[in-house]
Amino acid sequence: MSVIVTVFNTGEFLSKCLQSIINQTIWSVMELVIINDGSSDHSSAIIKEFVKQEPERIISIHYAENQGVGNSRNVGIAQSRGDYIGFVDSDDWIANNMFELLYTKALDGHDMVICDYFSRYEDEDLTIPEKGFSQDVFTQKQAILYAQVVPWNKLYKKELLQKIQYLNIWYEDVASTPILISLANLPAYLNIPLYYYKRSRPGSIANSSGPKVLDILRAWDRLIEHADLNNSFKEEILFFVTKCINYYIDFKPEYADHFWEYARKHRELLSGGEYNRKAVETKEIRDLFGIFNNSTPMHATKYETKYATHKKRTLRIIQVISPICSPVSDVDSAGTEKMVYEITQELVKRGHRVVLYAPKGSKVSAKVVPFPKYFEDRHLPAFIRKTRPSKVDLIHDHTFSSIVRLRKMGVPVLPTHHLPTNSEFHDSVYVSHAARNNAGVNGLVVHNGINPDEYEYSEGKDDYLLFIGRILPDKGVIHAIEVAERNHQKLIIAGPIKDEEYFRNILLPRINNNEKIHYIGAVASKQKQELLKRARCVLFPSIWKEPFGLVLIEAMISGTPVLALNNGAALEVLEGFPQLVCNSIDELAHKALHESFPPPHVLREYVLSKFTTSTMVDQYITLYEQKINEFMKRRVKLKLLRRRKFKLRRGRRFKLVRGRKNLKRLRRRKNLKLQRRRNLKLLRRNTKLLKRKRYILKKKITAKRSVTKRVKANKRSVRKQIRTTKRA
Repeated sequence: MSVIVTVFNTGEFLSKCLQSIINQTIWSVMELVIINDGSSDHSSAIIKEFVKQEPERIISIHYAENQGVGNSRNVGIAQSRGDYIGFVDSDDWIANNMFELLYTKALDGHDMVICDYFSRYEDEDLTIPEKGFSQDVFTQKQAILYAQVVPWNKLYKKELLQKIQYLNIWYEDVASTPILISLANLPAYLNIPLYYYKRSRPGSIANSSGPKVLDILRAWDRLIEHADLNNSFKEEILFFVTKCINYYIDFKPEYADHFWEYARKHRELLSGGEYNRKAVETKEIRDLFGIFNNSTPMHATKYETKYATHKKRTLRIIQVISPICSPVSDVDSAGTEKMVYEITQELVKRGHRVVLYAPKGSKVSAKVVPFPKYFEDRHLPAFIRKTRPSKVDLIHDHTFSSIVRLRKMGVPVLPTHHLPTNSEFHDSVYVSHAARNNAGVNGLVVHNGINPDEYEYSEGKDDYLLFIGRILPDKGVIHAIEVAERNHQKLIIAGPIKDEEYFRNILLPRINNNEKIHYIGAVASKQKQELLKRARCVLFPSIWKEPFGLVLIEAMISGTPVLALNNGAALEVLEGFPQLVCNSIDELAHKALHESFPPPHVLREYVLSKFTTSTMVDQYITLYEQKINEFMKRRVKLKLLRRRKFKLRRGRRFKLVRGRKNLKRLRRRKNLKLQRRRNLKLLRRNTKLLKRKRYILKKKITAKRSVTKRVKANKRSVRKQIRTTKRA
């Protein structure tokens, strides 16, 4: 048996890996092939030490520069002398009896044997057993569908590996393992964890990003080519590719557009089939091609969430709009108010329970909670907490400052940014990719949508240009006037005046000097419909980065073409008609006069396929479900953590009680010792004082005695003198 280890800058883990191979119970019939693939750390020194230990059983191959994992595996297979081959990653290790168990099983006539493994999380000091095959019944077809594609928890017959070459790309295992399983004679499964896989290592391919991620497309190409040649397992391999596309859309979201494009390209091969239907029903994969659920769009954005199948669960949703907005109703209104109206109406229509927090005068099918007078964004979180229903699944925040998302509400909050804002979150929803890119952060994208039934369609057109929107410098009204003046075309300007000085001083003189230019003021719903459906062309010369530009799809759904300057989301919204996007006013004027526009029915069909309320709400419901599920999972985890903390605290409390008792005993003992010491000190001090007193008393007695002696002596001498005198 040969074991192949590819090494690239894993010196920190390499010794443990190689030692676990040498410690195998059947090392006597094994050889180790080490491919040092251009390591620049101390890996080479470690390899040399092991070669010295076992020079006959270790083959070492060194490359000065990195050649890639696929190339190293091919070289290892060519250099190996064993009848069976296993792979071990240089940052992992294996159980001592792994290859003995796999080899014993392989001798029963199996070209491939798969085992379970342990996932090792070093940063959390955690080891979790995981399945190498996730289903109950192991068959060759099931193995293609559900076995892990990694090469390291398997033992291969060498003849099997010689049938293919590993591609020298990232994810070379994805391009090879399903093919090897399909070519193997009687693949087998050993339900024992024997391999220790180190997760979360910095620098590994799984944790890396960059253009090399797109190597996965080459891997899928190879699998599809093999499926065409191998009819026995064609359906299984194609479904494996479908599963991979679903997984990588979420695994590498920054490249999800490429994966969706790949799915569209191979739709005929990959779509449909019994495997897809069952997987969609069990929510194992999203309905990638919209075959089993017509509401799932094939043009799904790159941040499409995990399961796009429609869920029948009734949701309890709060929709919140900013107090500075106009009332939400079916009356013609600005973009944000219109989108909130459309989302609310569609959710209610589908049977969901919706409460709308909006300015007074709002009229929708849902329950409306009007804002009090003199109300501001900052008051919203507290107001919602006080007035919301007892049971709420999610709050959809449409405020311009995302103030509700900024506060802790006790329920999940999904923020949608209809206008540029400083409050950005990892779960922010933008109305276009352009708006998200302008914000410079990651986020989700859900395009705005409109209700087709609310717009009249006409193929007959009158000879006038139309500008419809707010009268502001940023909206480019002056450029629409320039186009009309250059081409001598009739222009109708409609919309509310938001900058009186700009209109009076700059626009009005030019409008009055040209008979073909007319300003008709703000237009109501019916008048707006008539203008949109009869115009030759709608001009959209906005000079600021429009987050979306609702007028674009409102015109096209009416069958009217649009000419827009290439700013903001214009190119994205008009993706199907790039000829309608202009890079200058000159180009805009030229196309307004000479352009051959797409037919009205084509424009309408384009909007129906991409920008309807139904499509928008489908995506929002998917996001709602995902957000709610994530929130519930977090709550469960928090409960578990709290329980653990409670148990720990309880345990600590018992320990503390015991500790306190012991401490009291110790303190008592200590106090006794201290008391004894104090008593001894007092005794010694008292003894010293007593001795001192005795000494002083003795001295006094001695002094007194000496005085008495002197007095007596004096008395004797005096008596003697008296006697002498008397004699004389």
